Amino acid sequence: MSLNFSVIASGSSGNCSILWNEKTAILIDCGCNAKYLSKQLENLNIDIKNLYSIITHAHLDHISVSCINFLKKNQIPVYITKNIFKDMLKKHEHKIKDCLYIEYNRSFAIDNIKIEAFDVYHKDANISKTCGFTFFSEVKKRSYKIGYITDTGKICNNIIKILANSNILVIESNYNKQMLEFSFRPYENKQWILSDFGHLSNEDAANAICEIQKCSTVKDSLKYVFLAHISKHHNTYAHARHTVNTILLNNNITGINLLVAKRNSKSPTIRIN
Repeated sequence: MSLNFSVIASGSSGNCSILWNEKTAILIDCGCNAKYLSKQLENLNIDIKNLYSIITHAHLDHISVSCINFLKKNQIPVYITKNIFKDMLKKHEHKIKDCLYIEYNRSFAIDNIKIEAFDVYHKDANISKTCGFTFFSEVKKRSYKIGYITDTGKICNNIIKILANSNILVIESNYNKQMLEFSFRPYENKQWILSDFGHLSNEDAANAICEIQKCSTVKDSLKYVFLAHISKHHNTYAHARHTVNTILLNNNITGINLLVAKRNSKSPTIRIN
């Protein structure tokens, strides 16, 4: 049994990742265009009959109307917390009905993949809750872990402990501070982005990776780290990579394969077999 992971799209225009093995495939968020998603699934040879979905929060870049129709049409099970379901109802009451409820900090399984949701710091007038996830799967009698947190205004010690020992980590690196300061965004929006319930800067992401690595003890911890949700307007892929790399090296952290998740193209597939 293998374990595969790829980021299909990442950014304010749409977010979606996929985790799969020979039996099961799990979409993490469905915020992109359904036509684009279908093409990526076809390219990966993933059978829709084996597909499940799990949603971090109800912002449209994480669960789009197009993908709601896709999930409904193909009868793909949707796993979600009750808070997030209520947030989705405000916008899509006539489109969503049956979801499978999950609870924070209580593990559940989809086939042989164990999953746990945890609370993070991301909310506004339209959403009340956001969650991150950890995924566990065994390959050749060894357990592997994926940590996933794409929207949060801060990383507390509890989140660091939850994400420790992740072999693959997806973490947002949303903005460059100087670019945000001089961007066209309204003052109120900038203040929200900078707040504890907004997004992480490149420096925030780098410092969190350092702390997670320091707390990790297993072999191949943070072997692959994806920098996700990079803003189109107040960041660049080069800024994010350079800032994070510099801070990692200043903390004597090496051996991490740093990948930048992009808006309109699938990342390389990470295969564990």
